[in-house]
Amino acid sequence: MVNKLEDKEYKMQTIKLALFLGELLVKNGAETYRVEDSVLRICKSRGYNHINCFTTPTVIIISDDKFDGLCFMKTIDTRGMNLDKISLLNNFSREFVNKVDPDINEEIKELHRIDKLNAYPSLIYFLGTGVASAGFAATLGGNQIHTFMLTVLVSIIGTFVYDKTMKYSSIMMFSVLLASIVITGMGVIMHNWGLIPRPSALIVGSIMPLLPGVSFVKAMRDLISGNLVSGTSRLFEVFVIVTAIASGVALVLGIGGV
Repeated sequence: MVNKLEDKEYKMQTIKLALFLGELLVKNGAETYRVEDSVLRICKSRGYNHINCFTTPTVIIISDDKFDGLCFMKTIDTRGMNLDKISLLNNFSREFVNKVDPDINEEIKELHRIDKLNAYPSLIYFLGTGVASAGFAATLGGNQIHTFMLTVLVSIIGTFVYDKTMKYSSIMMFSVLLASIVITGMGVIMHNWGLIPRPSALIVGSIMPLLPGVSFVKAMRDLISGNLVSGTSRLFEVFVIVTAIASGVALVLGIGGV
């Protein structure tokens, strides 16, 4: 361990590994305290006890407290929510700590493998979203069989529009706004055609996947744990998303006169 502590190249590789792990955690929606705890856990397991970590939803910085220390920074442009990958990354950090002399290059390859793992198949993803949205719509009065089926369809289309817009623009507010306009527009059209008695249950149910419930919980968790910058940033992001949804719904309902 002494030789490793004096090996600057090994130290650089270890910090790069910790930085990459932190980046993947942030990208997949992990809380700030989890990111910083995992990064510091990786570094301290190799004997580097003077490491500091600063994390926000858009940047992660790792530095050495020593005057001749190292400093690494990574900006994060895209963020999502993948609890499965967070679990895998969390397990990775715990297993790394227990290894006596891990090969850093092999560990980085393992992180790349986790990063490239595919999410659930598109069919399951969209079908699950549609059925869950229709189930919520049923609790609001849309419990007729045709309303249920149409809510499944509208929710799938709205989710598809959101995913495709995010893929090409990466602007969450615009993606949410466009998806809410499409969902509300389809609900108004179906109501005007006499396919559903009222559009409210269908619209609310289909919009549920767009609501930032998990982001709000993470914002509160960060604020409670003292991460004021991250908590405030996430809370503002929640406000922007909710505003975009409300604007899209209000725009269509105003034009449609419903």
